[in-house]
Amino acid sequence: MSTEDQKKMLLDPGFELTLRPMRYPSFYDRYRDAIKNTWTVEEVDLHSDVADLAKLSEGERHMIGRLVAFFATGDSIVANNVVLSLYKHINSPEARLYLSRQLFEEAVHVQFYLTLLDTYLPDPEDRNAAFAAVENIPSIAQKAQFCFKYMNAVDHIDSLQTKEDRRAFLLNLICFAACVEGLFFYGAFAYVYWFRSRGLLHGLATGTNWVFRDESMHMDFA
Repeated sequence: MSTEDQKKMLLDPGFELTLRPMRYPSFYDRYRDAIKNTWTVEEVDLHSDVADLAKLSEGERHMIGRLVAFFATGDSIVANNVVLSLYKHINSPEARLYLSRQLFEEAVHVQFYLTLLDTYLPDPEDRNAAFAAVENIPSIAQKAQFCFKYMNAVDHIDSLQTKEDRRAFLLNLICFAACVEGLFFYGAFAYVYWFRSRGLLHGLATGTNWVFRDESMHMDFA
């Protein structure tokens, strides 16, 4: 490795395109670990959930509806942030491999919550309202605006040239890894596992187990 290569930093402008010599082997290891965690929505059986929903109180069904509606848009926002705010600034092919894998996982999550909404809400108007939750439900809209605040802060930055640019990038990373995929998502998972502890919504809990593993790896990588 040349002296110039050794001086290159993770957030330096530009892209390295070679994996040899490998500067960040731990990122590559995380990519390989993520591949081992591959799952598909079709593996999750939601048939028993439909019967369980009928057993819930009106308030509990309302909570489940809000929960799924939040995730349906939340994971889409995270996926956009991976592409628009993270990938273009990280000068490491090993890290970009992992982020490519994370983007695939976010797509699977979006498909999972789409399938949940289609299964849980047979009425088309109810489904449309759920997908519009990011605009119409204040609590979900506020979470989305929180995300957009930190996405917009780096949207105009083409390369991280200054200390202020890197600070904006770091705040974006913290926002999504700690607050969104951490506090927001983990808080929602707790409700799912509460229902599972009562013997209800096993399909939702099964899919959430897979999502939980993915999100834990996303946070760890960040």
